[in-house]
Amino acid sequence: MRCFAHSSLIKFDNEEAPFMRANSFVKQRMACAVSLALGTAASLPLYAQEPEQAQAQAPSEPQPVMEEVIVTGIRQSLAAAVDTKRDSFGVVDAITAEDIGKFPDTNLAESLQRITGVSIDRQRGEGSKVTVRGFGSDFNLITLNGRQMPTHGGTGRGFDFADIASESVSSVEVYKTSRASIATGGIGATINIKTPRPLERPGLVASLGVKAVHDTSTVEGDDYTPEVSGIWSQTFLDDTVGVSISGSYQERHSGQAGGSNTAWFEKDGSAIPDNGLQTNRPNDTDLVALPQQMIYRVEEWERERINGQITLQWSPVEAVTATLDYNYAELELDHRFNDMSIWFSPTGQSGTWSDGPIVSPLVYTEFDDQVDLPMGGGVDASKNERESLGFNLVWDVTDRLTLALDYHDSTAERSPNSRFGSNAVITIASYERRGASTDYSTEIPVTTIDVNDPLSPDDMQITGSVFGNSWAEMDIEQTQFGGNFEFTERTNIDFGVSLTDLDNFEAGSNVQRNSWGQNQASAYGTVADLVVPASLKGVFDELGGGSSIDNNFFLFDMKAVAQRAELLQNLPENDSWHLATALAGGDCGTGFCADSDAGFGNRLNEETMSAFVQVNHMGNVFDRAFNVRFGLRYEETDVTASAESTNYTRIDWASTNEFSAIPSTTLIPSSLEDSYDVTLPSLDFDIELTDNIKVRASYSETIARAGFGDLKGNLSIGEVLRVVGGEHTADGTVGNPGLQPHESENWDFSAEWYYGDLSYVSIGYFEKSVKNFVTDAEQFDVVLFPELAHPALGPLYDQATAALGLTASNADIRDYIFTNNSGADGVNVATQTISGVPGRDDPAYFDVDTKINSEREADIDGWEIAWQQDFAETGFGFIANATFVDGNATFDNSSNDPQFALPGLSDTRNFIGYYDKYGIQVRVAYNWRDDFFTGGVSQPSYTAEYEQWDANASYAVTDAFTVFVEGINITDETTRAYARSERQLNSATQSGPRYTVGFRYTY
Repeated sequence: MRCFAHSSLIKFDNEEAPFMRANSFVKQRMACAVSLALGTAASLPLYAQEPEQAQAQAPSEPQPVMEEVIVTGIRQSLAAAVDTKRDSFGVVDAITAEDIGKFPDTNLAESLQRITGVSIDRQRGEGSKVTVRGFGSDFNLITLNGRQMPTHGGTGRGFDFADIASESVSSVEVYKTSRASIATGGIGATINIKTPRPLERPGLVASLGVKAVHDTSTVEGDDYTPEVSGIWSQTFLDDTVGVSISGSYQERHSGQAGGSNTAWFEKDGSAIPDNGLQTNRPNDTDLVALPQQMIYRVEEWERERINGQITLQWSPVEAVTATLDYNYAELELDHRFNDMSIWFSPTGQSGTWSDGPIVSPLVYTEFDDQVDLPMGGGVDASKNERESLGFNLVWDVTDRLTLALDYHDSTAERSPNSRFGSNAVITIASYERRGASTDYSTEIPVTTIDVNDPLSPDDMQITGSVFGNSWAEMDIEQTQFGGNFEFTERTNIDFGVSLTDLDNFEAGSNVQRNSWGQNQASAYGTVADLVVPASLKGVFDELGGGSSIDNNFFLFDMKAVAQRAELLQNLPENDSWHLATALAGGDCGTGFCADSDAGFGNRLNEETMSAFVQVNHMGNVFDRAFNVRFGLRYEETDVTASAESTNYTRIDWASTNEFSAIPSTTLIPSSLEDSYDVTLPSLDFDIELTDNIKVRASYSETIARAGFGDLKGNLSIGEVLRVVGGEHTADGTVGNPGLQPHESENWDFSAEWYYGDLSYVSIGYFEKSVKNFVTDAEQFDVVLFPELAHPALGPLYDQATAALGLTASNADIRDYIFTNNSGADGVNVATQTISGVPGRDDPAYFDVDTKINSEREADIDGWEIAWQQDFAETGFGFIANATFVDGNATFDNSSNDPQFALPGLSDTRNFIGYYDKYGIQVRVAYNWRDDFFTGGVSQPSYTAEYEQWDANASYAVTDAFTVFVEGINITDETTRAYARSERQLNSATQSGPRYTVGFRYTY
């Protein structure tokens, strides 16, 4: 009987066993369905019965004699996954631990990408978030033992799998079709993480694993870092009491090198001057992209991850099982970097251009406009914590009625973990640059810099800095009650109610010195002894064009420069080395550390009451077994968004290109409320056409709630305003708590042929029609703060442009104002600052972005094909699958109007080859994902196609002792992101392979 993901693979000696398809089998199939319906994947966590218990419920007929075939390792994991897929209602895929404490991959997301329709996003070379059937992490619900889990992203709902160690996980199930018993939130899928339960494996079970990790990407970190994991499980008092304790500790040092462009300015081709310096000049109607800033960066991370779990179970009588469990996860991430960059105006002075109508620079050159050559250094740290305490009680009241109660209180939190905050940078700069040219025709652009004199430490000055803190915390308190009642041997009903209280908090602070221009910088030579000459030559060799990058720059320790800057601030103002004091300081009293007092805060509360009923029926038609399930789920959600928004006192023009909005000490409070309700039907049907062929059909309606960043109630602005070529750039955002959830109508059809114990072929088609997508609505030239006067919107600025001409540079305009209006209000020649004055200067205006539900309906459809082949006695086998998705929710690159597109929509392919025999296990895995849209409303962003090879091998020295080695990204693949055209680089990065060697002891 295939019923439980952890059951043994069995075969029947009695030839009549395959399969008793008539009534004698119906009861057994009913027991399986009830167990699966009420298992940990459902929103109400009722733990499934043991196989023996389910078997005992079958009619009292002569049972066949069964011989158990013991299967371990890779093949055991595949057998359990096949059982789950074949016997589940709807479309369900699973990955199961190969042994206690041994998951197929060291990262859960890396394992999940092996499933058809599942792809992942990587951070720092490790799987982080998942996309299912083209729907990104915000559209997928993650549960732990059937309980909704909080996230710590602050603005999004996506779950970060990098927090969770795989060694403490028994299986992961991906529910691609919905059912009434599953909590809402997964239009793409509901993914349930299951942890071991001691009463499921009676007796003493223990495992200890030790690894040494070598990450080739790190330059400054340790060559090898440790990972230790262990689990101990024991039952007592005739297996009525069970205790399970597991934990893991991991360190990892890694690095990354890459290039990025901070933004692309898009203009009509007519904006490109016809000055004789253009090659293939764009047509006037072409859409042309101009680069803002090219950055080359090298960075290092140190990660420390701790996971712990404890589970207590008690079954005082056979009909009652109580479970108390606590889960803890902690991830500390320390980050440091150095970079150099080139800032462009951008005025399109000289370029070689691609063909239209979407035009990108192949080579872009500017001269004389910008004289600075900035270099940045950063040191920051953050800490993620997760805690979950839960209680579950299952009571088999009668042979026909089972009830369950489940409660949990779970928290996810992200906080700064350094005096410098969770995002810190100090820049130094030389002002000897005459021009720069960047070649965008290669994978990573190549920049050539023209300077007056060779780069010297004596030319470097301290310029701007940012020390930011961000906090996020989500609490979920959830109570669920429900059960199952068996009307007949063929029909039973699931029912339940739940109350979920979700509270999400996000806050931040910023200590920022906007002295990026030369006039606000420190004196020359103030950091000459703190910088180390270096070159970018050889840093980007894995990226196309990277071998041609050989710019010289300086490395420096941000901490040392911050200490030097604090000393310079304390010098007398008439000292030539004096550094201007920051307007607002952090906890250290200066502008060179972070502020632990939040400058803004957003809190969003969602209270959801839900109820469901679900009817399950099994029967036979033409002597073939079929299953049908119909369910209905109702939910009511009340939303309250409260916020504290930053107020501002004035705008200072403190350096050539930056107009800085100066925050006030007072905040602007607000509170908004809304509510909505949904009724969601679902229907699943499957039938076995033959003993080995099953077909399925499913229909459901599902929802996914808008992201917290879209629902937030606070108003925020970009505190650095700019005037480029006479055009004002100032942006603001405000959320919309009244957003309705995304609603999807889903159809699924599939066929599966199980032609061997571990071998099958499946093909599935899915279609989703989604409405209420969240999109942008923008208001232009909005005055948000009537008293916030802008110095470029008044008579002093107008007088300067009248005298110098509208094409005058900001530097010339500033000099004119200082020369001709030195005694005017707001003009401070000593500090080189020009401030807006209310009544004289007009208030600043902003382009304000908010969120609305789009009236457009998106249709997504696709095919999933999987082939799993086990060559039985040879020990060899393979898994191959592919997903092909399509839809009308794509971005039209030819238009720069605001539009909606679905992030994450892409084709994927996977191949896994394995060998498992004689104590030797070898697995080689290949993963490929096509280009996909990642975001953007008026300007798109894409991630380029990516492929990766991983491999692992192990040898069982004894039945208890195994040694192993594994490699991740063994071919050293790189990643790239781009804008409207592949030539319009957003980022290109290289990390490196990661290797692990270790041993595992199991008792």
